[in-house]
Amino acid sequence: MSIKMNDIDNTKLEEAMQVYMKDQDKENLIKLVYAIQETKLFVPAMAVQKKGGFQPYIIKNSQGDLYMPAFTSMQKFPQTQRYQGMLKIQYKQCVSMLLDHPTLVQGIALNPFSDNLLLKSQMLELSRQVERSAKEQPKAYSVKTEDFRMIVRHNVEFHLIPEKLFAGKLEFIKSLSEDTLCELYRTPYIEVGQEKAYPYTSDSFEMMELSIREDLSLIQILAPSKYLYQTNCRELYVVWNPLTEQVGYYVVEKGLESEDIPYHLDIIREDGTSEKLEEAPAEGSVMNRVMELFGGES
Repeated sequence: MSIKMNDIDNTKLEEAMQVYMKDQDKENLIKLVYAIQETKLFVPAMAVQKKGGFQPYIIKNSQGDLYMPAFTSMQKFPQTQRYQGMLKIQYKQCVSMLLDHPTLVQGIALNPFSDNLLLKSQMLELSRQVERSAKEQPKAYSVKTEDFRMIVRHNVEFHLIPEKLFAGKLEFIKSLSEDTLCELYRTPYIEVGQEKAYPYTSDSFEMMELSIREDLSLIQILAPSKYLYQTNCRELYVVWNPLTEQVGYYVVEKGLESEDIPYHLDIIREDGTSEKLEEAPAEGSVMNRVMELFGGES
């Protein structure tokens, strides 16, 4: 027996989607963020017997990236497509599923068989930031420039760079330079049509590569000091064993304004999870501590 679900009226969201897909500038991005904020979506799901619940389906695009499909209305389902189950849930819950439980899923594919609008992690983080800001200053279509810069930089340092590192390993390490780093940081600005607002050049980055011994090498990256906000990174460390090709990724993250700790030393693992290990040592001592931590891993 099948249960017929009432359709959702997402007319305003669908209109905002069409405007944004034609012109991906910042104003249309913010309008899209606000249009989707309080909506519900249809999310295909399958039963999970062990947990007694449902989990969303995952789809893969031609580049091999994984996304969670979601639909704005029943009309957006292809008639030939069949799913085991369907969830009607708030967009905010979709964001929480992906941001609070990091996996290899890159984001949400909105109406994948028609519009196929990809809401990547930068967009989801921006949505969450807007939701928090709205509780304090509910101004329509306004996001502080510093919030935008903070979010996109955080996603590069905690998601984009480690994803490429663990996928490419030594090949990615060999490609690293001030120029390639500059382009990586530029990527989210391009994705939301804000390339002209990108504030850095290759001179904003400093790199130093050290071959410590035959089984230990390290690259220290001094990230831009300009627009360094909370949760952004002052330093990045890529460390690897040339003999086994084991790689590690550590960062010095600026603490929250509400914290007493100015900087944390974090590890970002291959599965996408991150952990604040300890208060970051004084500048000049971080490199030795990173080597100790990496050397202690199995």
